[in-house]
Amino acid sequence: MRVLFCTTGGLGHLLPLRPLASALRSRGHAVGWVTAPDALPALDGLGFDVYSAGPNFEVSRRAFRAAHTDGAQLTGEPLSAYTFPRLFGAVLAPAMLCDMEQAARDWRPDFVVHEPAALAAPLICMQLGLRNVTHGYGLWPPSSYLEDAMHFFGTHWQARGLEAPLDGGLYRHLCLDIAPPSLQRPQCPSNQAEFRFNPYRADKASAAVLPADLRAALQTPVKQGPRIYVTFGTVFNRSPALINAARAAAQLGSTVVVTVGPDGDTQPFTGMGRHVSAHRFLDQTALLPHCDLVVSHGGAGTLLGAAAHGVPQLILPQAADHFRNARALCAVNAGRAIEPAHQTTEEVAVAMTMALNSPAQSAAAATLAREMSAMTDAVAAARRLECWQVVAPT
Repeated sequence: MRVLFCTTGGLGHLLPLRPLASALRSRGHAVGWVTAPDALPALDGLGFDVYSAGPNFEVSRRAFRAAHTDGAQLTGEPLSAYTFPRLFGAVLAPAMLCDMEQAARDWRPDFVVHEPAALAAPLICMQLGLRNVTHGYGLWPPSSYLEDAMHFFGTHWQARGLEAPLDGGLYRHLCLDIAPPSLQRPQCPSNQAEFRFNPYRADKASAAVLPADLRAALQTPVKQGPRIYVTFGTVFNRSPALINAARAAAQLGSTVVVTVGPDGDTQPFTGMGRHVSAHRFLDQTALLPHCDLVVSHGGAGTLLGAAAHGVPQLILPQAADHFRNARALCAVNAGRAIEPAHQTTEEVAVAMTMALNSPAQSAAAATLAREMSAMTDAVAAARRLECWQVVAPT
C-alpha cells in the first residue's frame, strides 16, 4: 500500500500518528507525510517521504492572531471554541490546500490518513477520488467546532464544485480512535467504520534514552518524596502557570522533571533546587513509568501518555482541548483540575498534595491504565488498514 499522512504543524497533532505510520512502514508499505515545514524534523530518520505544506506553524498562529483580534479578549474554554474554527478552518486549511493537493497528485497514495484538524485533507481526497481515514490525536473536536470551521473553509469546497459537509468530511470512511472508551464515546456515524487502538503502549518504555543523571535521580526511593513530571507541551510552554506548577512541585517532590518544548526557556527553573531539572524534550514513554504525578496543561498527548502508565494527573487547562480533556479525566476520578483563576503556586501545591495522597485517584488511574493496556496496538491498526484497503470499493 501507499499511505499518505497529513497533519498540521503542532507536535501534539503529529506525534500520535507516528506509531501507526512506523507500523505500516515496518510491514513493507510506503509512507508519505505532509505537514508544516517546522514539524518535519519530528519525522527525520523514519524513512517516510516528506512534503511541507503551508507556512511554519508559528507563522500560522501569528496570522490567526492578526486576522482575528477578538480572540485576544477571551480566556479559558471560550478561547478554545473561538480558536479551533479560525486557526484550523480559516488560516491553516487554506494555507495547506495547494501543497496538499500537489503532494497527493505527485505521490499517488492509495488513501490518506489525517488528524481531525488537518481540514485540507478531506477536501483533496474528495476532489481526487481518494478515501480518507481520520486518526484522532485525543478526544474528537466537538461537532460545533467543525461546523464553525466550515463556515470559513466551506467556500473552498464550493470553489471546487463540491458541497461542503458540516463535519469537514472527517467521518466519511474510517475513524481511528486512540482514546479509551471511558474517556470518549464513538464519534463516527453508525453507518461508518471505527477502530480503536492505543499508540501509547506502556510496555514500550526504555529508560536508556533518558540522560544518565536523570536516570540516577529517578531511582531515588519513593520514601524520600514523590517524583513529579511537569509539562505544558510545545505550544503553551510560556504560560505563567508552568512556572507556578514547577515551584509547587519543587516544594513537594524529591525529583522534579520539567520539559519546556524545543523552543522553550529552561533558565527560569534553574534556581528551584538541585532536585529540579529542566529539559527542552524528553521521551515521555521512558519517563512516565518513574513518575508518581504528572502536572500538565491537559494536552492530549500528555493526558493519554500518563493515563497509559497509570500515573495520577493534575491538569491546569489553558485553552485548546484542555478543558474537555480535564473533564473526561476527572469524570473517571483519574485526575484533578484547577481552573485558570486558581493556578497560583499555593493552590497548585495544595492540589498536588491532595492528588499524591488520594488512594482513590491512584486506583482510578490504575484502572484507566488497564483499560488502555487492553486496547490493541499500532501494528493491529496497520493490519486493520490492510484489510480495509483490500475490500475497498472499486
